[in-house]
Amino acid sequence: MSSYDPKLDWKYDDDVTEQDINRWENGINNAHVQLAQLQADVSNLKTRVNTLEATLPDNFTLNNFNDDLASIDSIKVIRGYYNEAQSRLEV
Repeated sequence: MSSYDPKLDWKYDDDVTEQDINRWENGINNAHVQLAQLQADVSNLKTRVNTLEATLPDNFTLNNFNDDLASIDSIKVIRGYYNEAQSRLEV
């Protein structure tokens, strides 16, 4: 699909040709094809986000807490990573 090639130098008495109308129609068609693809992509992303959110525990994103672990004698981390940008371990 080629990009739309607008004519931006119209003059008052310019003739409208068959080529002009075909260019318009192709531009309209291409826009609709792109819109349909974007709608499908957004729908797919919405489904994926909903699926990801459904796998999280209730209110997980709002249940953040911080602890310096000073009162813990031992801990076994089974999943997490070091967030270098914020200098912290996230588990």
